[in-house]
Amino acid sequence: MDKRIAICAVIFLVLAALGVLAYTNLEIYSRKTYSRPSGEALANSYFALEQWLNETGHPVRIERQGSPSKIAAAPEKVALVLAAACEWKDAEEILKPWIEQGGFLVISLDYDFFPDRSFDRNVMDKNLLEFLSGFGIAVEENPFDENPGGETIPDFYWRSIYFLCDDGDIFTINDSKDHARLAEVFLGEGALTVTGRPQFMYNNYLEREVNAGLAWDLTGARANGENTGMLFIRDRYISKNLFGKIMERGNIIPVIVSALLVIILGFWMVIPVFGLVFSEKQKTARPIRERFLAETRFLRKYNALNYYLEVYERELKLKDDQEKRNEPLNRGEIVRELRKLQTISEQS
Repeated sequence: MDKRIAICAVIFLVLAALGVLAYTNLEIYSRKTYSRPSGEALANSYFALEQWLNETGHPVRIERQGSPSKIAAAPEKVALVLAAACEWKDAEEILKPWIEQGGFLVISLDYDFFPDRSFDRNVMDKNLLEFLSGFGIAVEENPFDENPGGETIPDFYWRSIYFLCDDGDIFTINDSKDHARLAEVFLGEGALTVTGRPQFMYNNYLEREVNAGLAWDLTGARANGENTGMLFIRDRYISKNLFGKIMERGNIIPVIVSALLVIILGFWMVIPVFGLVFSEKQKTARPIRERFLAETRFLRKYNALNYYLEVYERELKLKDDQEKRNEPLNRGEIVRELRKLQTISEQS
């Protein structure tokens, strides 16, 4: 049997035995590992809600900027609107008939609604305030309140606005201090809902049943009929620049690191070396005797020692010419000298 075949057979048998031992003695078990959220999830607080709605047959269409006319002209009958991402001029004239005909509008008064991040009626959108006051809803601030949530209360942002309602028909959800954090008024076949920052819709809060239930009741539960889609008008908090699309779908850090490496390597290849030039360490040459012996061994191996005859003859002739000697060269003496060299090389 060929030795190679035998070796392959032995290796195969060893691997087979190890496989049998691993299968009979080792146990496979699942282990949970933590993975960081994707770049899109970090940039979009509503990412989990949008995925949930999309997978349940309620496709979400996102607009960055909106207006009452854009909301009324949309094919979707349910709209979630961030107040700061929408112009509210002529809101009552356009949106009230739309709501009466079966539209459901959820307005979030996030802190982006206030340009200087503070509650100031002088900088708030007066058109929106007038629109809400037409339904009996007034906007107030609840500064630095304790966590307004609870076991049966959805999560609202702890520093958030609340509402004063002068109509008993307005449905409200109150926090632990009895502040109305969400107000809803029904009009015709639709409804208007207004809330502060909808923390109960955010990615990290949907795991609570009370939050998920409220988020679904305001969105997917109402998107039925001929059009089950949802319209989200909001700013994704992504800088509008060259890297905006990259930040939407992934992480910008690998892109920056790759670009820096390309720049550094490019300059490294183009720019010549500068600075002090250090002399290289000179390698010690082999002794002349060793080099000569190596050369004679090589020539003797290929029966080419006669090559030396011509060289020696030429060198000796030059030497004799310099010494002005006219005696003819003895070829036999040269051969004897070469024999001595051969003997030395064999002994070394």
